[in-house]
Amino acid sequence: MSVRNACGVVLVVLCLAACAAPTPPPAEPAIDLAAEEQAVRDASMAWLQAVQARDAATIDGYFAANAASIFDGEVHEGPTAIQMNREQEWAENPDFTMEWTTTEVGVAASGDLAYERGSWIFDPDGAGDAPEERGEYLTVWQKIGGQWKALYDAGTTIKAEEELMEG
Repeated sequence: MSVRNACGVVLVVLCLAACAAPTPPPAEPAIDLAAEEQAVRDASMAWLQAVQARDAATIDGYFAANAASIFDGEVHEGPTAIQMNREQEWAENPDFTMEWTTTEVGVAASGDLAYERGSWIFDPDGAGDAPEERGEYLTVWQKIGGQWKALYDAGTTIKAEEELMEG
């Protein structure tokens, strides 16, 4: 092969390489929404266990740095306000019991936001002697650093039918 032919072949190869379609970036791994839903449910149940154990440090770890808690018209923005509200509730009801039940979880297709809806029961004295409070809640979760954190936690007390008739 002559030098001229070799240069022509190299030129053709270089032109073909330049015209070739760029290699697409590797595909993002698919998000397993069912696994993320279960992770939110697991986080919620671990949070409830921390509440029942009165483990303040663990509870605090479930809130995002910019979290807000909204219950029955009171807004507590940020971890400090949420902690102060919790400490006040615990001081006023030292023997309380708390339960909640998740009824629905939805996870965004992006896999980094989710909501949890459910109901709760609060017994102020833990013995059933004081009237129980019942309500509904909605928590918005955000995945931060691979962990689900409560971004917004909101709820309301649901009055019993007899209370509504009286009031």
